[in-house]
Order: sequence, then structure tokens, then C-alpha cells
Amino acid sequence: MRSVRSLVVIAATVLAFSALAPSASAASPKAFHLDKTCASNVLCTISSSNFKPLTGGTDVTYTWDATRPWLAYPTIVVRNGSTTGVCDWNQPGPTVLAKCTFASGTGRLTQFHLAVDVTVDASNVWHWDGWYWFGG
Repeated sequence: MRSVRSLVVIAATVLAFSALAPSASAASPKAFHLDKTCASNVLCTISSSNFKPLTGGTDVTYTWDATRPWLAYPTIVVRNGSTTGVCDWNQPGPTVLAKCTFASGTGRLTQFHLAVDVTVDASNVWHWDGWYWFGG
């Protein structure tokens, strides 16, 4: 009787830990696309995105590094969360103007990761294309 009870306790413990562990699919990268317009080099507004938390009308604010002017730090605040990344504008290509990465966030953007290329079209609409995922 005691060995059956021990087995049940061990099985319940393993099940509880497996429920708490993130699944492998949670960290699978997913395609990301965002369009935004910019009023200045400090404030842009998202017009569309395929990532639900980043809805149209959401602002992206930039802080620029005075000692390294090719680096900018975009911050995005959504309902119940925020994230700040870094954009490297020192890119050699004619079409990709910058590469931005986000490594985490708060609230609903906790463990949010994003890696995008930044381009702009003739209508002055800025595009972020790349991948996002959640995980440690």
C-alpha cells in the first residue's frame, strides 16, 4: 500500500512540473510583419501587425544613443505589458535600413522575443519583417 501511495505522489509531482514547463511549441518562431508611420525619429504609430497585441494605433517611441548614434531603443507599450528593444541602423544593405531585436518584456510580453529587418517604401510606410517567439 505504501509503495502505491509513493508512486502516486511521484506521478503527481512529475505531472505538475510538466504542466509548469513551457512547451517546445511555445518557443517556435512565428513570422512577424508590422507596418508603421512615423511623425518623427522619436514617435511612430503602428498601422497594422500580424501579432495581436500590437494593434493599429499603438505607439512605438524611440530613445537614441548619444554616444552611438546608429543605435536606437524602441519601446512599445500595450495593454498589460511593454517591451524595449534595440535597433542597429549601421546596416550595409540598400534595402534593409536597420535590424531590431527585442529580448523580453513585462506583463503579456514577458519572454517575448523579436528579430526584424526594417525597410521603408516609397509611401514612407515603415515595415518590420522577421520572427517572434516566446520563451526563455
